[in-house]
Amino acid sequence: MRMRLLAVAHFKAGKNKAEVARTLNVSRRMVNEWVAKYLKGGISALESKKPSGRPCHLTEQQKVALIAYIEKQSHTCKGGRLNGEMLQSYIQQVFAVNYHQNSIYNLLKSLGISWTTSRSKHPKQSKEAQDEFKKTLQIETIKLIPGHIALDKVEFWFQDEARIGQQNTTTRLWSMKGCRPRAVKQQQFDYAYLFGAVCPATGETEALIAPYVDKNIMTLHLEQISAKTQTGRHAVVIMDGAGWHQASLVEGIRNVSILKLPPYSPELNPIEQVWSWLRQHHLANRCFSGYDDIVDACSMAWNDFISDVKRVTKMCSRDWLEVGKT
Repeated sequence: MRMRLLAVAHFKAGKNKAEVARTLNVSRRMVNEWVAKYLKGGISALESKKPSGRPCHLTEQQKVALIAYIEKQSHTCKGGRLNGEMLQSYIQQVFAVNYHQNSIYNLLKSLGISWTTSRSKHPKQSKEAQDEFKKTLQIETIKLIPGHIALDKVEFWFQDEARIGQQNTTTRLWSMKGCRPRAVKQQQFDYAYLFGAVCPATGETEALIAPYVDKNIMTLHLEQISAKTQTGRHAVVIMDGAGWHQASLVEGIRNVSILKLPPYSPELNPIEQVWSWLRQHHLANRCFSGYDDIVDACSMAWNDFISDVKRVTKMCSRDWLEVGKT
C-alpha cells in the first residue's frame, strides 16, 4: 500500500508513469494499474482485496442448522463436548457433505464458534425465576422501602461472603511455553470469611473480615452499609438465601432493607466476579502462615480492588438494576 500511495503521489506531482516506475524501481505496468485504479475509485481502490478463498461446501441454511445444533448441544446436561470427529460425522450424515477433520475447525471459526470455558450452573437453577426477579425488582423494592422514600433515593448494594484460607485455589500464571509450573497447595485448615458489599451506582464499598459467619457478624456488616448511606436515602441490599441472611436483621436499622436473589442464581450477584478478581490478582497460588496472615492478605486485596472506583462500578453494574429511571 505504501508503494501504491507513493506512485500516485509522484504521478500527481507531475511525473509521467515511466519516471514513477524508475523512481520506485517497479514495472511500468504496475504503475499504470495503480494510477488507473486511483483515478477510477480514489484511494480506497488501492487497498488490497482479501482473497475469498475456497467457497464453503455448506449452504447458508445448512450453516444456520449447524450453528443451532452446536448451540443446542452446549446447553444439554451431557456436557456439549463436541469434538472434530463428532462434527465431521454429523455433517456427513445430515448434510451429505464430506469434510476433512482438520477443516472442521476452520469451518467453526468462520461461523464465529470458538472453544471456550463454560460457566457453572446449578442443576436446579430456574431462568424463569431470574427473569421474573429482574422484571419485578421495582415492585419488590417499593414493597420493602418506607413509603416516604422515592425510588430515586434508593441505593442498591450487592452483598456476599467468601471463605479465604489455607485450602486455597490455584489459577493461571505466566510461564514459558511447553511447561506447566507447579503451585503449592496447602493442606492446613485455617481460614477467614470476607464479607463484601458494593454499591454500583456510587462505587461505595464496605467489607468486614471475621473467623466465622453468623447473624451477629452479618448485622455488623449491615450497620456498616447503613452508616455509609447518606441521610434521606435508603439502601436495598441484594443477597442470596444463606441461613444468616435474615430480613429480621435490619429491624433496628431504618435505612436498610434486604432483598433476596432467586435460589441457585449466583451469577445475578456481581460480588461473585469480585471474588474471582481478588483470587486471580492477589489470593490464589499463595500459602498462608495462619489466620492473621489470611486477614492481612484479604485486607490488601480488597483495598487494591476498591482503590479504582471506575473498576468497581464497571464490574458490578447491571442493566436490569435501572429502577426509577423510566
